[in-house]
Formats: sequence, C-alpha cells, structure tokens
Amino acid sequence: MQCRAGCGACCIAPSISSPLPGMPAGKPAGVRCLHLDENHLCGLFGRPG
Repeated sequence: MQCRAGCGACCIAPSISSPLPGMPAGKPAGVRCLHLDENHLCGLFGRPG
C-alpha cells in the first residue's frame, strides 16, 4: 500500500473490531489509532506479527 503523505485517514476513519497491540477492543470510527505516528504513518503496517 502506498500512503498519501500527511493523510492518516486509514488509521482514523474506519472502525476496527479486531484487537490491536495496545488496543485490545479495536477502535471506533473517527478515533485516531495509537500507532499513527507524528508523520501520519502507521507504525504497524508491514511489520511481521
């Protein structure tokens, strides 16, 4: 996936029902994911897990 610089929408807009590291209940839509960094990039995407 190629992220658009400064966007972060993929880590804010959708609800996520699956557990994430640090977010065991997932997250509701419109809430910033804990793993979205200061450059609006996902800190988890592409990491083995």
